[in-house]
Amino acid sequence: MKSPFFFLIKPKGEHYKNKITLAGKEIIVNSTVENHKHVNRFAEVLHVPTKYKGDIKVGDTLIVHHNVFRIYYDMKGRPRKSPNYFKNNIYFIDPYQFYLYHDGKRWNAVGDYCFIKPIDLENKYLHEEGEELNTGVLIYGNKILKKLGVKEGNKVNFTKDSEYEFIINDEKLYRMRANDICTILN
Repeated sequence: MKSPFFFLIKPKGEHYKNKITLAGKEIIVNSTVENHKHVNRFAEVLHVPTKYKGDIKVGDTLIVHHNVFRIYYDMKGRPRKSPNYFKNNIYFIDPYQFYLYHDGKRWNAVGDYCFIKPIDLENKYLHEEGEELNTGVLIYGNKILKKLGVKEGNKVNFTKDSEYEFIINDEKLYRMRANDICTILN
């Protein structure tokens, strides 16, 4: 099976990641399909488009948009698979529906996307918790940022409300675009 324009993928694991283990017991933390934070975003590449000229190959892991594997309810309340669903747990996706890929060696950002690790508050008062506002460390950069001198490991500021949360390697990262990076702090 080949497609001239679409990547063919399948989810890695369950469609939803809504279970955690706590004190040796499995606990369900979300029992609805509406919350996008619990949708699986990891996919395995089954086929790359015949017109594709990039570095992604069959077997690579992609980080995809949360709606790719999401279940939703139609107007009559019936559960439906996403419009990306094809058959037998295979999905079609456009190149703009994924942001990061793992080639077997390392994670690589796609296009103008980058991933920032938020920084915990440095000056905490009493029991205050949280993150530095609009500040983080570039974990996965891209060619655009590299040309501008922004390197992975740099502490950066980013524009307000540009971050979109992902969990990758058990670490919270924010996905954003290269033009959301405002300043390099180190």
